[in-house]
Amino acid sequence: MSMKIKQIIPIYMVLNGLGTIVPTILVIGFSITLFDKDTSGISAAYLEPASLLGIGFAGLIGGFFFKRFSSYTIGIGTLLCATSTLFIFSLYNDVNLRIWTITLWALACIMSIEHSNGLAFISRQIGTHDKPFFFSTFQIFLQCFNVLAPIIAKNLLAIIGLKMLLLLCSFIYILRIIPWQLFRNLGAKEMALQPSGMLTGFKEIAQNPGLLRITSFRLVSYIATIAYTVSLPILVARIANGNSQVNAQLHSYSISMMHLGFIVSGICGSWILKRKPKWIICFFNISPIFIVLASIMAFYVTQPCYLQATALLYGMGLYLLRTAIGIIGQALTQNDKLAHVILVGDAVVKFFAYGIGSLIPFWIVLPPVWGIAPPFVGFVLCSLLSLGITKPITKIYLASLCKKNSTK
Repeated sequence: MSMKIKQIIPIYMVLNGLGTIVPTILVIGFSITLFDKDTSGISAAYLEPASLLGIGFAGLIGGFFFKRFSSYTIGIGTLLCATSTLFIFSLYNDVNLRIWTITLWALACIMSIEHSNGLAFISRQIGTHDKPFFFSTFQIFLQCFNVLAPIIAKNLLAIIGLKMLLLLCSFIYILRIIPWQLFRNLGAKEMALQPSGMLTGFKEIAQNPGLLRITSFRLVSYIATIAYTVSLPILVARIANGNSQVNAQLHSYSISMMHLGFIVSGICGSWILKRKPKWIICFFNISPIFIVLASIMAFYVTQPCYLQATALLYGMGLYLLRTAIGIIGQALTQNDKLAHVILVGDAVVKFFAYGIGSLIPFWIVLPPVWGIAPPFVGFVLCSLLSLGITKPITKIYLASLCKKNSTK
């Protein structure tokens, strides 16, 4: 990696981090406006599934773009599309669940392609030995922006209104074009256009035992992950009891605590991975436990401080999960197929999560089964089944590391 490219990567990280606050700002802004119409929080609970559906749809069409366009073209083109989407939807003045869900669906679809493309591009610029520490640090850095994003969104919504908030988000996406242009000017390492088709990612996952197992792990563990994020607006509304001020404050603070938990866990995790990269296996094994505990505890709490404590625990588990899957998944994937695999893997998991997320608003209000536990809690516990898949995955991962070391 040349010195000039090393200097651009921090710029990419800063502006990428700034871009990650856009979905958070939009979800908070849309949730607050919807709460005034529906104090149960159920309408706001459908915002997260809309994003999941967008990511899933991106997996179906992303291969078309990866086959025909360079990383630079995809990076710049997707950001221009996202900017235009926000500008168009800023023309609507009414509070409308349908409009908000379409907006989130479109942005999730566009930015999922950009994310997969960017992750694969940056991965090609970094050596194998440096990847665990870099991607762990990168994940933490992205979350730093999101600690304050919910609180900023709540205050900006009150000061400038939703329309100006959408325009501000579109400006952030314009800024994110800068590092792509800098990389292009320097001629950073770019993979030649692939002859592979739209189904490349699906074929790669199906034919690779490690990727097939890690996708299965993601599917099962994601039950608790999506259960928490989708149910949060309903749980917040339950505590707020119709008070819009309490709802806005508790919702924004809870999401901030998620990102803070991610950062706290991430700082410790990066320190560990810098010294002992193989500890990523431990992260992999314990991540579902954190998320399941957070989801179940959140269902039963009745005080704001306890709900925020579950958000902190959830964020810690999310760091462990994302970092482990990201590092192990990359080690099991060919570099020229990485963008395809990331996009398709996300698509499969998010389509599954969309199905679950659409049902959770109903499950969370169902009565207990046989007086033992609510159906919601029983379903969340299913995520612990993912622990039965970790052992064969770690064996394949360690074998891949030995193979790469022997070929050096």
